[in-house]
Amino acid sequence: MIFLGLTPAQKNAEITRYCKAHDIDKVFFLSPEKFRFPVTVEHEYVEWADIIMYRHYYRLIQEIGPNTLVVVNECLRTQNRHELTYNCIRNFMNQTTHQLIFQYLPLIDTFDDFMILFDFDTRSRWKRERWRPGFRDEARIHVQEVLIEFNPIYVPASPKLQAAYAKEKRDRIDNIGQRDPHTIPRNLYLLSGRARRPHVDPAKYYIGRNQRFRLDNLQTYRQDEFLHHYTVFEFPHDFIQFADFVALSGQSRFDVLVADLKVDYWYLERYQAWSERIRDGYSAIHG
Repeated sequence: MIFLGLTPAQKNAEITRYCKAHDIDKVFFLSPEKFRFPVTVEHEYVEWADIIMYRHYYRLIQEIGPNTLVVVNECLRTQNRHELTYNCIRNFMNQTTHQLIFQYLPLIDTFDDFMILFDFDTRSRWKRERWRPGFRDEARIHVQEVLIEFNPIYVPASPKLQAAYAKEKRDRIDNIGQRDPHTIPRNLYLLSGRARRPHVDPAKYYIGRNQRFRLDNLQTYRQDEFLHHYTVFEFPHDFIQFADFVALSGQSRFDVLVADLKVDYWYLERYQAWSERIRDGYSAIHG
């Protein structure tokens, strides 16, 4: 069964309930370390990065049987549906009919990502197909919607910064060569942070890419624990970093500092479109 949007406590309750309701004699818990949570039933934990290791993979293939429960927790880590670790997990699922798949958000970037979770719950019977409405009856899906909302707080950029921004943009466009074009907005967004920095409230907490401004009340997306309510100082370029942050913090509504520079508008619109894809994904699942 696939569960979307559950908290760690709710996940643990589902594992406990499932084990009591079925003749489960062994539980394997697959998860990235940062998403690991206390499980009250006896289990063996296997870290995401270790799943493909020979010492784990072949042993699990032998030990997973008809009465084994496999818990797949927050393992949507890449958009490549046929990535090696996904293939290993699918092979585990072929050994048992007992699986619980937990994922906080239904996608990384597009709804095609959800089919990775769908494969886990359907023993990969449609692993080369895209989602269609008829699939609703093929998988057991419980949805607790997490709707992401962004509230922009617009802040001005000084004429000096606007001039530096225009020069940096022209230089990077002229010298892009064969490099990824996304290096342009990535770097311009770091520069525009100079406009957002004066508007940081010392009484609030912020989330950003790095600590280049040495702010005591700012955490980065690479941290694994988030205990406050955060304002977005800047977005990460890769959606998976923000999805991880949402899952770990449990926060879904965000104030966002937005400088009056095109790159800031570009990132805001990009993430607003992402939040709409999440909404549309829930609608597709519900029908």
